[in-house]
Amino acid sequence: MTEFFYKSHNLPHWQPPGETFFITARLFGSIPKRIIENLKAEYQLALAEIEKEDFLPENADHLLPEDLQTRIGQLRKKKSYDASKRYFIRFDDFLDSNLNAPHWLKQPDIAQLNMDNFHHYAERYFTLWAATIMSNHIHLLITLKPDAPMLWKVLQDMKKYSGVHSNRLLGRSGRFWEFESYDHLVRQGEFVRILKYILNNPVKAGIVKCWTDYPWNYCHPQFL
Repeated sequence: MTEFFYKSHNLPHWQPPGETFFITARLFGSIPKRIIENLKAEYQLALAEIEKEDFLPENADHLLPEDLQTRIGQLRKKKSYDASKRYFIRFDDFLDSNLNAPHWLKQPDIAQLNMDNFHHYAERYFTLWAATIMSNHIHLLITLKPDAPMLWKVLQDMKKYSGVHSNRLLGRSGRFWEFESYDHLVRQGEFVRILKYILNNPVKAGIVKCWTDYPWNYCHPQFL
């Protein structure tokens, strides 16, 4: 199943088809480089410590060698997932509490272009459960269709299109989106919490009092 593993800028991404993902993408330059590098370094250190950790289970003497290796692999995978989740939360918390420039997505025509772009790609590649467009970043909650390309490819194409056309509306050139998007594989029991988190982003930022008052929020009709 290694074909579902993708590594970008020293960060591993596990992106199996048909799964649900919480995605954050930000405008180029919206987080100071030193903050990103510090977060990445802490995450890489956590992964290195996990690799060195002894995962021998308590009942190891009663397990066949192949069952023991499977159990150790499961324990290591869970620890790695937890480390990835902590990294994503810290990154997201910083981004949501520090709305740094640029704020290109604050312009209604740019926000509308990007919301339309989400729905265009959703028709082909995924179910869009929730979305919010903040001034310098976006959040998406999606489920990939089984026959969709890998998530990184879908996001790459989406961002390329919206970057080119957003720049055209802004009358500028250069990078619009930060190269890397941040994706979190949604596990059982997390879906509703993440959906509420996304929709309440503008409320948390003090822009509106109710998520339904924010024009650049989207929630799938199933949850309305």
